[in-house]
This record gives sequence, C-alpha cells and structure tokens, in this order.
Amino acid sequence: MTRAAPEDFALVAELYDQDMAGNNLVHDLVYPRVYGPGEYIGQFSDNSAAELRALAAAMDLPPESAVLDIGCGTAPVAAFLATELGWRITGIDVAASPLRKAAERLAEHGLTERVGLAHGDVYRHAFDRPFDGIYGTGAFCHFDPVRLFARCHELLRPGGRLAFMERVRTGELTEREWRQLTVEWACPTVNTVAEYRSALAGAGFEVDLVRDLTPTFRDWQDRSVVVRHELKAEIIALTSAEYFETSVRLADYENAVTKAGKLGYALITATAR
Repeated sequence: MTRAAPEDFALVAELYDQDMAGNNLVHDLVYPRVYGPGEYIGQFSDNSAAELRALAAAMDLPPESAVLDIGCGTAPVAAFLATELGWRITGIDVAASPLRKAAERLAEHGLTERVGLAHGDVYRHAFDRPFDGIYGTGAFCHFDPVRLFARCHELLRPGGRLAFMERVRTGELTEREWRQLTVEWACPTVNTVAEYRSALAGAGFEVDLVRDLTPTFRDWQDRSVVVRHELKAEIIALTSAEYFETSVRLADYENAVTKAGKLGYALITATAR
C-alpha cells in the first residue's frame, strides 16, 4: 500500500470546480432516490438527513453557538443545521464554484445573516473569533488529520466540540485501490478509526464518540451507482457524457472496496482539552 501523500488543495479545488462542477445538479436528481423521502437536503456527503442530525446531536451545542463547517461546498449542511439548531455557522471551502452556489442558496433561504462563507485554506484563513464547534461531512478525507486536528484545536475554545463523518479504512487496500481512493479523489490518505483516534489525541482532543455508519454507507454507495445508471440520459443532458463517466467511475471505486469489506464510514466526535 502506498504511503500518504501531502495535502494538495489546488487539486481539491480543481476536482470540485471543474471535474465535478455539475455535482449539485446531479445530486438533486440522484440522491432523493438514494436516501429516500425527506432525507436529502442537498448534501454532497454520504450522509442522510438523519445522520446529519445525529452529528449535530453529538456535538450538543446550544442555539447561537459559533460553528465552523470545513469543506462546506454549496452549504446545504450549514443551511440545514443553522435552520434546525439556530447555530451561527461559517462555511469555508477551497473551491470557488460551490461557494457561488452556496451564496445563492443562503440568499434564497434568508440565511445570509446566520451563515457566512469564506473562500480559502482553513490553515491560512484568519477567523475573527474562536468557535464553539467545528464539523466536517465527507471533506476531512482531503486533509492530513494530524495537521487538520491541530488547526481545529487552535480554532476552538477550550471545551469546544469537533465532529466529522468520514470514510475509514477497514481492510488492506491494493496499490490500485489506494490510488483510486486517494489520487483520483485528491485525498492524501485513507485513515482507520484508530489512526483518527491517535491524531485527535495528539492534537489535544478527547474522543467522545465513534459510531459505525458502514451499513448505511454501503447502502448509499450501492444505490448511488444503480440510480446513476438508471438516470444516465438525464445526467448527461444536465452535464456531459464525460461528467457521467467520471462520476460513475469514482462511485464504482468506493462501492467495490466497501463491498469487499475494506472501506467503511464513521461518525467521530471529540472535545478540545
């Protein structure tokens, strides 16, 4: 198995600004069928609305809490949690195209006062206040967890909560599988739960909760491939044949290793000591 690579946010931005630029249109078509009624709120992560609520409940933060969404994309999760919980959320992303759509979403829902947006690198961006909570939904795979968790600890007040839902390595990957899950997704590595625990402890966090979401993740992955093929004509009409092939290829990679028992998904929460 290949060793972890450095973070490369230029590649991450390219992935979402160019290769996956039509993902919001396609997700609006595909994922209501994948998740089922009431469970799709515009999210790009592999999480239903019920799982997003579980993440928020585990953070256990009161209304008006200052919360950072790392890798917010088009900000569906930020809009959802700000509306349901009354949090004041800042979303940051390295890709410009999703943030333009995020601004439109927030204006449409009257949330521009409650959800702010920042374009850039979370390591370099100067935030104007400490946060009560930080979360990520499928975006932490693009980061080196040791470096990311150290930065999160800097940004949180003492006792602040960190929560994320992310894919986790549960078996030995071949070199080809490793490349498919890292290089082709602009991710430096694929971590195990134990590696995430170690990185959190090293950054000054106490792990509160680890919940295995692999069963539903497996269902979402399988359904997303099936539904994409069912809606091939509609997806190509919305985007392009090249986009369709790219999206199916990436979904197929994850689906195959998940079915082989090598990839899972977990909700992890921790408190800054």
